[in-house]
Amino acid sequence: MMTTRTRLTNSGLTRLALCVLLLIGSACESAPKVVPSGDVLDASPLARSTTAVLLQLSAYDYALAGGLAGQSTRTISSDRWATVARGLLPKISDVSSASLSATANAAGPVRDAVVSLADSLTDLTKDAGTYADASDPGVFAKTVGDVGTSWDRLKALAAKLPTDAELQKTIARGTSFTVSSTSEALFALQAGPYATAADADAAAQKIGPVLSVTRVAPYLVRVATYPTKAEADAAGAALKPKGIDVTSVVEDRKYTFSRGATAPDAELWREPSRVIDGPAGARRVALSPDGQWIALASDDGTIGIFSATTGALVALPKLNAGITALLFSNDSAWLFAGGASGSVFFVPSGASPLGVGQQLRFPSAISQVLFVGLPTARAFVAVSKGPTGVASGGGGLIGGRAPDGALLGAPFPITTPAPGGSIAVSDRGELFIATTGGGNTDVEVLRLGSDRVIRGVITIPGTPVDLAVDVTGDRAAVVTDQGTFRFGPHDPNPGATVQKVGPAVRDVAFGADGTLYQLDKDKAIATGPDGAQRWQAPLIDGRKIVVGTRTLIWDGADTVWAIGGDGTVDALGIGGTIQDLVTSADGKRAMVVLDARRALVFDLQ
Repeated sequence: MMTTRTRLTNSGLTRLALCVLLLIGSACESAPKVVPSGDVLDASPLARSTTAVLLQLSAYDYALAGGLAGQSTRTISSDRWATVARGLLPKISDVSSASLSATANAAGPVRDAVVSLADSLTDLTKDAGTYADASDPGVFAKTVGDVGTSWDRLKALAAKLPTDAELQKTIARGTSFTVSSTSEALFALQAGPYATAADADAAAQKIGPVLSVTRVAPYLVRVATYPTKAEADAAGAALKPKGIDVTSVVEDRKYTFSRGATAPDAELWREPSRVIDGPAGARRVALSPDGQWIALASDDGTIGIFSATTGALVALPKLNAGITALLFSNDSAWLFAGGASGSVFFVPSGASPLGVGQQLRFPSAISQVLFVGLPTARAFVAVSKGPTGVASGGGGLIGGRAPDGALLGAPFPITTPAPGGSIAVSDRGELFIATTGGGNTDVEVLRLGSDRVIRGVITIPGTPVDLAVDVTGDRAAVVTDQGTFRFGPHDPNPGATVQKVGPAVRDVAFGADGTLYQLDKDKAIATGPDGAQRWQAPLIDGRKIVVGTRTLIWDGADTVWAIGGDGTVDALGIGGTIQDLVTSADGKRAMVVLDARRALVFDLQ
């Protein structure tokens, strides 16, 4: 069989070529162009989110700059800044992601402003994260610059958006927290590296005073810093006669930070407004009701009285034993301090009208002190358990003195059972006392200035743990080993008002509105006067609760939670081991004794 081949004509070749070209063209054709749908329709949410983050960063930059500059008010440490920044960085990332989504298919001036802002936020995220990890002052200077650039670009974006008075107000506030930095070259003279830390220490001994010796390899001795390389080289040459011939000069930079006059007080309420260095072994703190004076007392009996405005030490009286109780009078003119003994002091001089032989004596360390501030009855009242806390060792004692040290009349001093007792006071001058008796808790009352005999109020089953009374004296709570009980002390029949509201807890307190706060190891509960639970907060190791503008809870060794009326929880910037926690008389300030050596003052919002 023959196979017949058909020759392509010129026209056939042409058609084939055209088909090939069409196929190639089809295969190589680019994807359809995406036509922008227009400008970003609503960038206002992005602007507001960015403003909120930048406001916080600006406030904390301000505080850190003060700390790095050695100032004592509105300052934080690098570690605290890092903690806060790490919490804010995910929020910045969220804003950046939202910006990318909003601008992906947009074109126009708003889109360009959003992209520009997102770029600066990317730089800010990188530099802030780096400083949080390494605490390099140079990186902090870059971070401050990133924040400034971001504010500028945010203002440019806001100018292209519909007028938003609240946004403009927040931008104006955030940009008022100014931080600036300067740097200068320094030349560090180093000796080493040495094979071991011992060799480095030996070299440091030969050199004399040095800045530091590294404790990990490479083992270097940082000798000193100089403003010029020539001076550093000359100093290195001078070490050769001492047998130090392995030196190097490393260029470094010294950064100096300063800040403007406008302080972010509201934004930094979680951080101490002032830090006061007190006597060694500080254990107790008190703030005068007028806000002018701070007292710190130590376990060796030393009492420091400081100006709350300047932090200056104004007096340093001393008792013979450690202080376990510290309290100002309601007019801020007197200070009570005591442990196994107690005395009163003029404020601010620190002088006492009582000699050693006139001081109050207690069978053991004072566990609680209160002040009764009626015009007709003004007195400090303190309580302690017996010498051993058990009946065979002797009873406890409730003692009191007028602010000027004058003795109180009968029935003081009041003897209690050996375990001592708990005391509470109302604004009517009523002193409530809870003591144990026959396996029960007896609650009694004494109206200072008028009563000469203690009157019984109610008996609750179980041995006493704690007692709390609201300011009016109309509501009270007693904790015994059998539970927590509420009752009405002023009711004609208080026994008829007793309600068991829960198991035994560690601490109870009343708020000004009658809210009852119960603190246990693993939780805190707020219950309104109507019995409805307002909030509950989980804890690790609840130790103490104090009520002010916010409810403060000492949790574990190093945490204080500040809880708002709606149950919102914030952590105060503590950064150490807590020895004491108190609030001011008006509830607007809190104080913490930290690391047995300093006091932190917080202005609660």
